[in-house]
Amino acid sequence: MFPHDKLDWTLSRLEQRLEHAPDDTVARLEYATGHLSQAMFHDGGEMAFNQALTQARRVLQHDPSNPGALVVAGASLTGLGRLEAATRYLDEALKIEPDRADVRLALGILHQQAGDRHQAVREMEFGCRQAPGSWEPHYLLGRLLGERADELGGPRRMLERSQFHIVRALHLGPSAALRATLLNDLGVMCLRTGRYNDALKLFTRLQDHEKYGEKAQYYLGLVSYHLGRYKNAILHHRRYLDKNGENAHVHARIGMSYLHLSEVQKAREASNRALAIEPGDLQARWTLGCAWLEEGHVEEAVRTFKGILQDAPDHLPAFTELVRIRRDRRDARWLGQALRAEVGGHDRVPLRDRREHQTGRGSVEIDPRSATRSRIRVVLEALAQLGEDTAPTILETMDLTTSEGLRSQLWEAALAQIASRRARKALDSLKEPGRCFGAQAGRDVLTLAEFLPEAMLTNGLQVQEEDLKRAAVERHGPATDVSAHRANVDRERQEARAWQALLLLAVATRQTRSGRNLLVRWASDADPELADAARAALVMMGDTDAPSHLRERARQRGAEHLVDALLAEIAPPEQRQAPRPVSDDENVVCSTCGRRAPQVEHIMVGPNAAICNQCMMEIARNRRELATDDPSVACALSGSSLLESHAIYEFRGVPVAAEVVDESLGLAERDEVDRYFLSL
Repeated sequence: MFPHDKLDWTLSRLEQRLEHAPDDTVARLEYATGHLSQAMFHDGGEMAFNQALTQARRVLQHDPSNPGALVVAGASLTGLGRLEAATRYLDEALKIEPDRADVRLALGILHQQAGDRHQAVREMEFGCRQAPGSWEPHYLLGRLLGERADELGGPRRMLERSQFHIVRALHLGPSAALRATLLNDLGVMCLRTGRYNDALKLFTRLQDHEKYGEKAQYYLGLVSYHLGRYKNAILHHRRYLDKNGENAHVHARIGMSYLHLSEVQKAREASNRALAIEPGDLQARWTLGCAWLEEGHVEEAVRTFKGILQDAPDHLPAFTELVRIRRDRRDARWLGQALRAEVGGHDRVPLRDRREHQTGRGSVEIDPRSATRSRIRVVLEALAQLGEDTAPTILETMDLTTSEGLRSQLWEAALAQIASRRARKALDSLKEPGRCFGAQAGRDVLTLAEFLPEAMLTNGLQVQEEDLKRAAVERHGPATDVSAHRANVDRERQEARAWQALLLLAVATRQTRSGRNLLVRWASDADPELADAARAALVMMGDTDAPSHLRERARQRGAEHLVDALLAEIAPPEQRQAPRPVSDDENVVCSTCGRRAPQVEHIMVGPNAAICNQCMMEIARNRRELATDDPSVACALSGSSLLESHAIYEFRGVPVAAEVVDESLGLAERDEVDRYFLSL
């Protein structure tokens, strides 16, 4: 799309050609395009943009409708920050040749400069489709998607798309001068998506590069840190400092590496060195606070963490450490006050805000309400770990907020804490079932089953005949004669059977394979009544054969209505399967276009529909137009409703969840990225 190799030599030859033939508009347009390439891709800067603009305007003097010159002029004006004038040139070029890839690319850059990154992405995607063999649109789109991901909080799918387009640009053979730039950008994307081993490969290749070698040392330090190779992280970061001088952020990273190596004094020294350079560096202050804790200077650590929160209220690790310190001191009063303060302040904080960057240069966007909810979650977890009855404290805070979501979170936390406390008592019953069995105790266990280990539920089933005889004496006192004693034993046997039946139902609520196997054994080996209880439990787990056995037993006693009542109360477990990709089955047909699997890259198949990757791409290009706000619509491929999905799109009568679209689009992209890294 643009000239790159031997660019200076090419421009020199064109300049000589124009000296001999100044009216040669073809050569002049090539000359202008070369300067634009120099400005956009080879650090030509403002001078190159001005030269490209001048030459493009001279072409337009001879040919006012020359689309190539209009694009060069518009792109140059965009690079110079003159967006209004650039728009006029690019709109004119778009009218003349709407399918031109370079005009779409220039429009993408224009929208990017104007701050509309969503439209910029759409334009560059169009450019990629119009010029499938050019690496430039893929490279620019990959970088743009990385910027867009920063704006949206780093959604993984967008970061993966950025990786894919950079890899595609590498496959298409960029100029040697720009290959290192692409590798560097790809390495950064790998860091952000957690592909640390792949990032290690890329930055290892770049560490001797003239332009990117120093940055590669810094990134190798980060990669080594994330891989747990803390000595290597220190080594790489020190090499970076040797060539770049003092850097607070790098010293802070070195300090954290020392902390992981349990060299606390060195960690503190590195943090203090960072703070001497940049007193507001959050990473250094955080590392210093952790070092104080390791050395047992708790009050110093508390002061450090409080200082961090004064400057950065959204710094969750510092808040978490303060809460942990109070939890370890079993300071329920402080935790309760912290919860009331956070809940009470939730409705008053703005939805979006900005705070000063730690360096004092500019600001960063924060989400105060999300940060508040995260802190509330931390306090609730600490209260739950205290083991005290703090449910009333939690319930009292519900009146301090109007947020239904937060009120629901507090309500569930209080109920979970109450249930957890009761579960500890129920656990005692399960440890000694021979002494604690009984219908009421069984009902308690069934109610609290989700808080109890399945192994303990299974253990609770073990009640022996000796346990019944002992309970007959301990619970009813010495009998006056043998018949009275036998009657007491029979009553305890009924209590034990009720206990076992309720425990079988409790096992069913866990919905595990081991639990199902246990119930199948009891249904076949136990006496008829307990076998019925096991079959009822199997019905709860969705077993299709158990109801017929229960109905037959009930018919013998004239109690079929009880089975009907049971089945009416039990909702069968929701059967959901993730949509699966199919690529080679001739019988699989797209529900929206009729293509068969071998005709496309893949078809996503769900229980009620199948959609090919080409239709998925069309959905992705028209998300806004296809989105529905009907809460009753569910995805035909995954079963997800609008409440469970980011968005639902209706495409040719088939509802499709946004997550399914993203999964389909990402399959081929991830495969290409994986193949590229394997080739390294």
